[in-house]
Amino acid sequence: MKEYCNPAALKSTARVHLFGNYGVTVRAYIWMNAILLILSWLFASMNLGGAGSLISVYIFYVIRILLTGVFTSGFSYIFLNIASGRPVYSGMIFYGFRNHTDRAVLVCIAISFCELITCIPLIIIGRLYLVDLDSVYIIPLIISVLIAIAGYLFVHAFFMPAYYVIHDFPDYGIADIIKLCPRIMKDHKWQAVYLNISFIPMMLLAVLSLGAGAPWTESYRYASFCEMYLDIMKKG
Repeated sequence: MKEYCNPAALKSTARVHLFGNYGVTVRAYIWMNAILLILSWLFASMNLGGAGSLISVYIFYVIRILLTGVFTSGFSYIFLNIASGRPVYSGMIFYGFRNHTDRAVLVCIAISFCELITCIPLIIIGRLYLVDLDSVYIIPLIISVLIAIAGYLFVHAFFMPAYYVIHDFPDYGIADIIKLCPRIMKDHKWQAVYLNISFIPMMLLAVLSLGAGAPWTESYRYASFCEMYLDIMKKG
């Protein structure tokens, strides 16, 4: 039986590869989120009164998700290059807008749809609680939050290879990518879940820093998952 890197080893390798490259990944992360934030601010500043306001909100929400998917494709490409020892620069964050854009968008739609399904109980119970403000909904609300968190972790574990596969297998269509993900992650889903959970303390620190630490935390997290993907693919 092949031995795969444990989460501690993956994070250690990620730190080695990130040494000297944090400036690139941090700038790329800041550019990505600055653009998304500006778009959100512009949308929020618009006059959305009238019957079409709800439709406009949904349209903007979809556009933002799709842009996030394309940016994530570029971000993943940066880490693939870092792990492979190839030159990188912050402008690679826009790589997804020039290459494989359609597949990045479709992968993002698939991931967002699966995450939405896991959040349905939270959405329903949350609305009921806000309407009635009845304490009877507290325990179901807590359970639905836990379901949503667990759903996110397992959806992320299932689709973890997707954005890397886009770049490693440029001839694959979206159906091929989705079929390949469970094959790659077979016997490794719990490892991916644990790796994600191990970053919770750093994420909390990033929150306490009012987001200032997020570029470094997310760079570290993305690099670790990239190392996991490459380790699985290398050892087959």
